[in-house]
Amino acid sequence: MKKTLLLLFFLSIFSVFSYAQTDSERLDQVMQAATNAGVFSGVVLVARNDSILLFKSYGWRDFEHQIPHDTNSVFQIGSVTKQFTATVILWLQEQGKLNVNDKLSSYFPEYQYADGLTIKNLLTHTSGIYNFTDEHYLKDLGDKPYSQNDFWSCVADKPLEFTPGSKFQYSNSNYMILGYLIEKVSGKPYEQMVREVIFNKVGMTHSGFDFAHLSSPFKSIGYDTLKENIHIRARRGDSSATYAAGGMYTTARDLYRWSLALYTNLIISQKSLEEAFTPHMGNYGYGWYIECCAGGKNMVHNGGIWGFQAQFKRFPEDHGCIILLRNEMRGFEDYALSLHRIYRHDTNYYIPRKEIAIGADSLQPFAGNYELTGKPEFKATILLSDGHLILTWTKMASEEIYAEKKDFFHFKAYNMQLAFTRDERGVITGFTAIGSGQTFAYRRL
Repeated sequence: MKKTLLLLFFLSIFSVFSYAQTDSERLDQVMQAATNAGVFSGVVLVARNDSILLFKSYGWRDFEHQIPHDTNSVFQIGSVTKQFTATVILWLQEQGKLNVNDKLSSYFPEYQYADGLTIKNLLTHTSGIYNFTDEHYLKDLGDKPYSQNDFWSCVADKPLEFTPGSKFQYSNSNYMILGYLIEKVSGKPYEQMVREVIFNKVGMTHSGFDFAHLSSPFKSIGYDTLKENIHIRARRGDSSATYAAGGMYTTARDLYRWSLALYTNLIISQKSLEEAFTPHMGNYGYGWYIECCAGGKNMVHNGGIWGFQAQFKRFPEDHGCIILLRNEMRGFEDYALSLHRIYRHDTNYYIPRKEIAIGADSLQPFAGNYELTGKPEFKATILLSDGHLILTWTKMASEEIYAEKKDFFHFKAYNMQLAFTRDERGVITGFTAIGSGQTFAYRRL
């Protein structure tokens, strides 16, 4: 009985009851809050059942010149490029130009391990080939032109890290080789093949490569840091350095066109699509991570490159997708999960809040043991660890709490705040947990 009451209690705290809002309004609320909190600048597109729920821009395309984003903003997308590379490979297979089971030695016999590798090993990251970006590559070489000879010089003498097909290990080298393979088989530059096979057919008119030399009023500036009081521009990468593994730029609208085209077999057959969306080791298909769920399969891939981050997730069972494009080099935080939850009609989602920096000396007074007034079986322990406050509820996982203003903290994992109280001497006496329109008072022990 106690466990049941405990579960109901926490469910009541952690849920966000906002039934009066539409999903579109909820999505916008989360992203506007993320923008206000300084954790997002870019463009979002969320669609379901072939209808767009949210297509909106937030933050700055060019902070120095105070140019805001609009929905035409162009971004680099890093490893989201891989799905386009994999699709061209499957298109070539349908043309009878290659087979994914072919040995690599048929195309690159000079590579010492080629006879034990297949094209499929490259597509699924099961080759064991050394990841060339591990060799201080992005630090030292990523903003300079990078040739195929440069690449082979880097990996040729490196031993395989495991027997091909025995395990999954993500390696950008795999998709670099696939790009060189496309050129060898087609006799055309990789970028031209992607444009002819995909971009032109889909109508991706604002997508391409060589972002460094792109001349467009919609081109986004990439930042290492983009906050209200700090803005540091990122280095500008050369597309030849990331090539078929991550050299593409695009817009949210173009990615949505691409997502829709995948339902029509416009580029490759349904059989080829099913092959691409079959999960192998590491739940990786061909250029996509595959999430198997009750409703079928979801496809997702993130991409990161200097100054830019991208997330592209597709929900084929209801013709939906979530596209997040940002011009700052940091990972997607809990707001991305909130979009997914709202998409699934889940009312338990997190709304980002602003944070302030507080030194460890000022945080220490909040540490202690607390109990719920009138229900002493519900306890909370707050510890100071490495300059962070960690709260643990009774029989619940520990969570960090973040300062929002004096004596007021919040969680990132769920939409809940803590308002601390003090006595006349300034000593912390307890806190009130605020969430879902309810309050719960805790006293300090």
